[in-house]
Amino acid sequence: MKILYLDCFSGISGDMMVGALVDAGVPSEKIETELKKLPLSGYELQWGKVVKKGISATKFDVIIQDNMGDDHHHKSHHAHRHYSDIINMIHRSELSEEVKQRVEQIFHCIAIAEAKIHGIPIEKVHFHEVGAVDSIVDIVATAIALTELHIDYVVSSPVPLGCGSIRCAHGVYPVPAPATLEILQGVPVVSNHLPFELTTPTGAGIIKSQVNSYGPIPSMKISAVGYGAGTRDLPDQPNVLRVVIGEEVRITTGGPQLFHSKEETVYILECQLDDMPGEALGYVMDGLFEKGALDVFYTPVFMKKNRPGVLLTVLTSETHVEQCAQFVLKETTTLGIRKDTCVREVLERDVVTVSTSYGNIRVKQAIHKGKVIRQMPEYEDVKEAARTHQAAFLDVYAEAAEEARRRVKGE
Repeated sequence: MKILYLDCFSGISGDMMVGALVDAGVPSEKIETELKKLPLSGYELQWGKVVKKGISATKFDVIIQDNMGDDHHHKSHHAHRHYSDIINMIHRSELSEEVKQRVEQIFHCIAIAEAKIHGIPIEKVHFHEVGAVDSIVDIVATAIALTELHIDYVVSSPVPLGCGSIRCAHGVYPVPAPATLEILQGVPVVSNHLPFELTTPTGAGIIKSQVNSYGPIPSMKISAVGYGAGTRDLPDQPNVLRVVIGEEVRITTGGPQLFHSKEETVYILECQLDDMPGEALGYVMDGLFEKGALDVFYTPVFMKKNRPGVLLTVLTSETHVEQCAQFVLKETTTLGIRKDTCVREVLERDVVTVSTSYGNIRVKQAIHKGKVIRQMPEYEDVKEAARTHQAAFLDVYAEAAEEARRRVKGE
């Protein structure tokens, strides 16, 4: 299992996250290419190396050009956008489904917080700084980088908040900003006496939506380390976000070994439905996966008065349980939803890329006690290759599976 550890000793913001992931090895060209799939213009990306208290880090900036052609640096105030407009723009783009899902997860966290703070429905949330072009780019670039790295699990240190005050679109507010505090409910935070905003709402949204657990760096075989620089200089410590990437391991008397399985707690959401058309049920399933559900399925049941219906079951992590529950309550006819937890044991997973006559195909591997026991070609890759080469889906699938088998056998 590929792990990303976020060492937030100086906080986290969107630009620090992007800079750190590029510093850890994500090609900046890949991010630039993918961002062109968004209907956004009037900005340029800037990458550079800076030194923060003796640590070399990557600084990421979005340079905005106004109508006069003047450059304005990252984090200035620009056009305001509604949450629904941003999500529709993402959905209409040609970004991959995984990138779209991560982007929506981050924006949804921020939108829920803004809706609660201002006392309005989420669909009426009107973003200010976070809705500006530079912050949209931060969030989408983060999702692109995480997808490019094929991260399976994210762990974060406790999140420092800072203190003092900050001027935003609504006036002068205390640090941490109300949105940041609202987003980080349920997240371990730490206080310090630095009079700066160390964690921004965008950084908080990334933490809340993408992190699976919190604590010290987990046992893993490190493959990459990256540092992303913040804008200001802190008096006694480097203003950087450190990311550590590696493969999960466990320590035994015989030395490090790959985890053969892992236990984790998942939430189960359930409700019965007997008055919804099939098309609506399909929409609900697609939407739940976009909200971060691990699995969604329908079971035929007979309800009161012998009415045929379906039992909707959703499996999700703690990070996404509230998003999934609210989506079910909004998009289905149910008047309530049951919540429960259970422990599941999962095999270690990995993703490899094999070369075929139809191009490169990703293959998912299931690993037990250090041995590959199953391999499944990635559906989206097989589908795209079959369409591009006008070949049969099963032919592409079979060749990818055979190439993966030969790689494991060492042939």
